[in-house]
Amino acid sequence: MKPVKLLTLTSRNYLIIYLVLTFFFFAVLYFSIRREVYESTDEVLYNKKKHITEQFKRNGGRISEDVFAYDHFSIRPVADRAPRSDRYSDTLIFEPVDREWDEYRKLASTIEWEGRVYRLEIVNARLETHEIVDSIIQSLAVIFILMVAVFYLTTRYFSKKLWQPFYSTLRKLNDFEVDTMQGIDLDVSRIEEFTALNKSILELTERTRNSFINQKQFIENASHEMQTPLAITLSKLELLIEDPHLTEPQSEIIQALINSTQRLAKLNKTLLLLSKIENQQFMEKEEVRLKPLFEEILTYFEEQKENLQLSVTMGMQQDAAVVANPVLVDLLFTNLIKNAFSHNRLHGSVHLIVNDKKCTISNTSTGDAIPEGKLFQRFYKQSVYKDSWGLGLALVKKICTLNQWTISYKEHDGIHYFTVQYKV
Repeated sequence: MKPVKLLTLTSRNYLIIYLVLTFFFFAVLYFSIRREVYESTDEVLYNKKKHITEQFKRNGGRISEDVFAYDHFSIRPVADRAPRSDRYSDTLIFEPVDREWDEYRKLASTIEWEGRVYRLEIVNARLETHEIVDSIIQSLAVIFILMVAVFYLTTRYFSKKLWQPFYSTLRKLNDFEVDTMQGIDLDVSRIEEFTALNKSILELTERTRNSFINQKQFIENASHEMQTPLAITLSKLELLIEDPHLTEPQSEIIQALINSTQRLAKLNKTLLLLSKIENQQFMEKEEVRLKPLFEEILTYFEEQKENLQLSVTMGMQQDAAVVANPVLVDLLFTNLIKNAFSHNRLHGSVHLIVNDKKCTISNTSTGDAIPEGKLFQRFYKQSVYKDSWGLGLALVKKICTLNQWTISYKEHDGIHYFTVQYKV
């Protein structure tokens, strides 16, 4: 779901509510005015009916033309002797002068006189009343539209002013860097909720900054304290294995200790590197050209290429480059290429496609597809490669996450594909 700004969401909700209410009240007003106009017109018709009925009976069953100013009525005898109640309806009458049909309101009634029943129909032009209603409705529509526009603009303006402290806090929070010695400086707000929010943010950022500083110091101290004894141990073992008086079994034991110490030192460096990446201690960024980087990385694996007799091909865009920390970019692609060589088979292949949007590294392998849930899991190893700790892909994932890149994996016909997309 695409995120929506708070100001836009509140303004839109207010506008929808106001439009619904306006439409409802507008409809009620329209039908109320329309009913009043109809009732007024029907009352006029009823009064005409009474007047015409009185004159009809008074003049012996006829109507003198000079008695009334009304010319839109008719009286005729009907065969049905049962009197009928008054009935009001809308009708259209053709006007010869204008040569068009005009709207009229009609009253149909009956008159009883000397044992006979006469049908009386009276019509009254609806044009004038209809125009009045239309004029009123149009005027009200314009007023309502102006009210909606004014309401939307004023609520948006005041909402923007009201939420200004929040947006100011959000901007400063986005600019806050946990590795700086300077804390976050938030504006003072007269709104109680924003004041409480700022207080909580200040406390949280201060605790986060202190935790980061403590963790950073711990990592640095741990790196120094662990690397030193490991280096001393490795140095002593290397000196010891050079002793000519050692027996062959003793030499094998010392060599195993050297290999284990080297692996432990490598593990220590990798875990410390992961911690530094998680703590965002690689913030410096610059443009890294990929062609020379990949060419240099491939030289590291010439020996493995010859041992396995691998076919290595590369489709490279000459000017492909990324903007990121150069150390992390080197680690990212070195681990992926190392993975492609280390988990390959005899007479296999490695293929690289690199452009300015993504990089795809594919390789043959005797292993099955990596389970999705364990793809970037630390210490997960699918192969029996003895020098692997299962941290390479975890490191790759961390670097991609730090740079807001995406990495995907798939396996098809024994070929494993890793794709890093650094531009959307």
